Amino acid sequence: MSTRLILGVTGLFLLAGPTAASQVYQQALAALEADAAAFIQGEGYVIVDPDTLTDEQYYSKKNFPDAQNGGASISLPDADLDPITRAILLFDAKEASLPHARYRVAYSMNASSEVPEARQDYVEVTRYNVGPARRNELLAFVPEAQVAAPAEFGVGPNVSWRFAMAPVMGTRAGLLHASRKEIPDAQAQAADCLGEPCLGLVDPVGPNMDWMPVQQAPLAPPAYAGKSDGDVARPARVIEELWASMSSDGMDDMPYTKDQPPFVLVVSWNTAGQDVAVSGLARQFPVMDDSVSEIWTQRYEMAQSPASFSSLYVPRY
Repeated sequence: MSTRLILGVTGLFLLAGPTAASQVYQQALAALEADAAAFIQGEGYVIVDPDTLTDEQYYSKKNFPDAQNGGASISLPDADLDPITRAILLFDAKEASLPHARYRVAYSMNASSEVPEARQDYVEVTRYNVGPARRNELLAFVPEAQVAAPAEFGVGPNVSWRFAMAPVMGTRAGLLHASRKEIPDAQAQAADCLGEPCLGLVDPVGPNMDWMPVQQAPLAPPAYAGKSDGDVARPARVIEELWASMSSDGMDDMPYTKDQPPFVLVVSWNTAGQDVAVSGLARQFPVMDDSVSEIWTQRYEMAQSPASFSSLYVPRY
């Protein structure tokens, strides 16, 4: 059982006495750990030591170019990151980069009803290699001798990671558990990314309804390297900006339901067209509102152009 969670149980001790409060604490912690274990140990996932993910490779100048050297700072450069953004950074630090990829991110909150301060966050990050599909599309119109080699389009498996996180020692998304698996081809071919095939060359755009342009949510400059070599935002920054737009007005914890994460986010990185571009789409379902059933957020960016945002509130009929 993890002992790294920071749980505010002082009020329970005052109301019920140390023995009863301690029992409530232990029960809440045990329930969270059971849920985390079930999530991390999903079918096909192999447990990974979380300490191996937050090493010098992760905390490198490449990832965090402005981080203090020599222990000059008492906090880690990613201490304030939300769980979803940190999960993407952890993923990208361990997996080889791909020039054409689609990320599907599923996020769930899990807070104890007895001890609300006791909570965990569960993030599943799956990256699909769209490079082979782009090359095959060209081969339908261009002789193979005139098409770049497969390596130029990206060679590598479709990979999924799961992360269990919680507030730990001043870190907003401390890493408790992690696991990894490679997605079988048949499963990858059938995977859905918010209405479009995850391996498809059409980026998902959400429901065909009246979207409303919105301003980008205020967000501090990233502590990590936020731009790619193509002069557009990295997937981690796209995720962070999408999440900031969705949660800018504050958000209550959503009830945890196994296998039904309330938040799904998709980032398509150079998957369509010839220009360097990145698009993001996020969906919240269900919504704790009597009049709204779903909330959608879009983000789109091309090189040398500012990102645009729009949102959609699907009414509950």
